[in-house]
Amino acid sequence: MKATCGMTLHRLRLFTALVCAALHGAVSPHVSANEKPVCADTGDSAQVAAIRGQRDAFNAAIRTLDIDAIEAVLAEDVLLITGTNSDVYRGREAQLEIWRGDADDVNRTVYVRTPACVQVSPVFPVAMEHGTWRGQQPAPSDNFASGSYSAKWRLIGGAWTLEVETYMTEACGGSFCPNEGAAQ
Repeated sequence: MKATCGMTLHRLRLFTALVCAALHGAVSPHVSANEKPVCADTGDSAQVAAIRGQRDAFNAAIRTLDIDAIEAVLAEDVLLITGTNSDVYRGREAQLEIWRGDADDVNRTVYVRTPACVQVSPVFPVAMEHGTWRGQQPAPSDNFASGSYSAKWRLIGGAWTLEVETYMTEACGGSFCPNEGAAQ
């Protein structure tokens, strides 16, 4: 019994040491509690550039509401988790319906994603993108929401396509806020 208890304490201490070491390495000592850590592009630079190009194309397609261009960036089974209500949209067609629904709205919200970093896997044809987003209506211009996002990309048939996007809302203005007009 005593050997088992000693072994359990040893494992607990080892586990605690490993967790502390991992956390110490993962959190920069130069980042204060109010600052967000900065990420960096990693992996093949040509692939990073290709993903950033796809993001630019997706932003342009949203701005001009080019449904065909939006479709070209989305994987067939893409998953979108919204930033405010955590609504889940599964599949390319579900997302395209969102954008098609905006076609007749002159005051539609235009979303822009701005990557902070793209990290390409050295093992598989996948990548992660992290950055900030902003959705804003043209009138009144104080109607907006913004925050952080992460996206997973996969190289399919020579093109980088979005598999998953997850958003978190961190700021809002006008009617986008829970208490209308209370900018945060």
